[in-house]
Amino acid sequence: MRTRSTSTVPTGRAARGLAAAGLLLLVTACGSDSGGGGGQAAGEGRDAEDINIAFIGADGSQNFVREMMAGAEAAGEEFGVDVQVVAPTSLDGPAQVRLFEDAVRTATDGIAIESLTPDLLVRAQSRATDQGIPVVSVDTPPLEGSGVTAYIGNDNTEAGSLLADEAIRLLQEAGTTEGTAVVASTIPGIPTLDDRAEGMAAAFAEDLPGFEVVGPVASAPDPTGNFSAWSNLIAANRDATVFLDSGDAALASLAQLNREAGGTYLTGAFDLNQVGLQAVADGTNFATVDPQHFLKGYLSTRLLIEAAMGERELFEGWWVSEAALVTQDTVADTQARQESEEAKLDYYRDVAEEELADPPLRDFPGEG
Repeated sequence: MRTRSTSTVPTGRAARGLAAAGLLLLVTACGSDSGGGGGQAAGEGRDAEDINIAFIGADGSQNFVREMMAGAEAAGEEFGVDVQVVAPTSLDGPAQVRLFEDAVRTATDGIAIESLTPDLLVRAQSRATDQGIPVVSVDTPPLEGSGVTAYIGNDNTEAGSLLADEAIRLLQEAGTTEGTAVVASTIPGIPTLDDRAEGMAAAFAEDLPGFEVVGPVASAPDPTGNFSAWSNLIAANRDATVFLDSGDAALASLAQLNREAGGTYLTGAFDLNQVGLQAVADGTNFATVDPQHFLKGYLSTRLLIEAAMGERELFEGWWVSEAALVTQDTVADTQARQESEEAKLDYYRDVAEEELADPPLRDFPGEG
């Protein structure tokens, strides 16, 4: 994967990329041979070299966003489509809105967007959908008024319970039925993250009622802020032995804090950042949950490409993406898969084809 600062505009076949200060830019520069297919024809389509698609992430500094961006890039390379893959270099909602507005002018065949500030995008998304530009929301449900009717994301309540269930299993094996667990949401108010935290708290209430759950409380999305938040939370909850977070950065920060405490805690979080995965491998973190972000980036982009090619109609509703628990017993396979984008695509290919053949669709969260 090639990463360039957007202060430099790509040349040659990649020259259709977006350029703006303070952004992370990836552009898939490919030939015109299509490497994909499948689905029923949805009408007259476009040739690969004439298709303009964008994937916009929320924060290019975060592992989980980079995973989605890599998946989007892989879909473009597979189909021979130049896909604009961009994100602000930090969590910056207004900058992401500007990226989206730029993409409306250039990526007229479809935009996939993963946002942690969806409220800021409602008007821009509505204008895009009013113009007939297909928009897929990734990881965070679109808000009412956006006009977006396609969403790919996890059942995050279930994903949160996966992590808590493993902690509960370990506690029960050790004969521990009472104590305190602290549960945090990285950005309170974002359904993706809040639902994970609520799923953790609910699992303890149901299966280990002797444990007091503190939270969900707020941590922070960035590594520095997350470490500071968890340092304060641990200091404020000295009787707690279990610390769980709904986000990416905590997988590393909780591991560091657990090491400093002599490994006396059960610590776990989400996603696949390298430091956090190694902490699962050495037993410092008991587990992480993989929301399969690469797959979501790949599928959202591929579905837009296939719709533009006339090979399928773009779905409507909630495409439910699976999440997987990663423990010390399984982390080696995950680390091997994470070594290259090719290995990731090979790993997810069968899953993608199964979902494309039988889309796992539900009503939007809170509907139906």
